[in-house]
Amino acid sequence: MQRRDLLHCAGAALLGSASSAQSQPSVSLNAIAQSSHRSFGFAIAPGYADKDPVRTLLLQHAGVITAENAMKWRSIQGFLRAPDYSQADRVVEIAESCKAKVRGHTLGWHQSTPVHLNYVTASTFIAAQTTHAQSLVKRYAGRVHTWDVLNEVIEPDHERTDGMRESVLSRLWGVDQYPRLFELARAADPLAQLAYNDYGMEQNEAWNERRRTVMLRTLEAWLQRKTPIDVLGLQAHLDVSRKFSAIKLTRFLDEVRAMGLSVQITELDVRDLQTQGSVADRDITIAALYKDFLDVCLSHSAVEMVVLWNVTDADSWVNRWAQAQRRADGQVMRPTLFDTQGKTKPAFDAVVKSLSTAQAKFSMKEVQRV
Repeated sequence: MQRRDLLHCAGAALLGSASSAQSQPSVSLNAIAQSSHRSFGFAIAPGYADKDPVRTLLLQHAGVITAENAMKWRSIQGFLRAPDYSQADRVVEIAESCKAKVRGHTLGWHQSTPVHLNYVTASTFIAAQTTHAQSLVKRYAGRVHTWDVLNEVIEPDHERTDGMRESVLSRLWGVDQYPRLFELARAADPLAQLAYNDYGMEQNEAWNERRRTVMLRTLEAWLQRKTPIDVLGLQAHLDVSRKFSAIKLTRFLDEVRAMGLSVQITELDVRDLQTQGSVADRDITIAALYKDFLDVCLSHSAVEMVVLWNVTDADSWVNRWAQAQRRADGQVMRPTLFDTQGKTKPAFDAVVKSLSTAQAKFSMKEVQRV
C-alpha cells in the first residue's frame, strides 16, 4: 500500500472519531490526559483568549495555560517605562478561572530582552536581568506551576565549542552563569518547577541530532553543578516535511529521564508549509504526525504535560502576518486542533486517540499493581 493510501486509511479512522468527539461535547482533552496523570493545555494571549470560540475551548479542554508573550520581559518593560504586568495578570486570571495550571514563559530569552539592554555593560545587564526575574517570579509565587527559566540558549550551528548560542545572554549574563538564573527562580518561589525550554530535538534530521547531543551534554553539566532544574521543555514545533523517528525520540527521552528530569511538551503544533493536496488531505497528514509524535511521548513516563502553542488556526503564530511563512498556494497553514471557527479537525481526534491509548495503558498498569 502506498504512503498516500495509508494516510487516507488513517484519516478515515480519525474522521470517524471526529464525528464521535463532536457529538460528545463533554469530551475534555485535559480530563483524558489526567487519567494517565498528565496535564493538557494551550498557550494564549488575552487578546483572543477572552473571546469565543477560544474562551469556550479553554473552559472545556485546558488543564494548563502558558503565557504566550505576556510574561516575556520585552512585553512587560521597555526603555524608560515602568513594568506593566496587566497582560500577564490577565493570563493568570484566565487560567485560574479555567481551574488550569499556569506555565510562566520565560525569564531569560535573547529575543525578549528589552532592546536597549543589548548596549549596556555586563554589570548593568546582570542587575536588570536579576531584578526582572526575581520580581516576576515573586509576583506569581504559588500561582505558577512551571517556569521556563531559560529559553533557546543552545545552538550547535553557531560553532562554539560548548554548543551554546551567541546572544545578548551569552555576552552579558555569561554562559557559565546560566545556572544562576535557576537559583534565583528557586529562591523566589521554592514550589514552582523550573524548566529549560528549547526547540528542534523532536524530529529526525542531522540538525535535530546535533541539538539532542548538545542538550544532553548541557543538562549533564548543569546537574553536576547542582543547578535546581526539574524539567526539560520540548517545544515540538513539528513539520510534516521532516522525518520522524520514534526510536530516536524514545532514546532521547530515556536519557533525559535517567538524569532525573521530567519532560513537558511546551509549544506543540504541526506546520504544513510544503504539503500538497486538498485541505482534507493536508489535515490527514497533519493528524498522522500528531499521533506518531504523541504516541511516543505519552507512552514514556518522563512526559508529564502537553501544551499546544495557541488554540485555533485563526490565532496560531504561524499564520500571523508579522511571523508567518506563506504557502505557495496562498492558503494559511492548519497547525492546531481547531479550525478558524473553533471546530475540531482530524488532528483533534488523533490527539484524543493518543491520550486515550495512554489512559488505557496507565489503567492496565494500575490493575497489574493490584
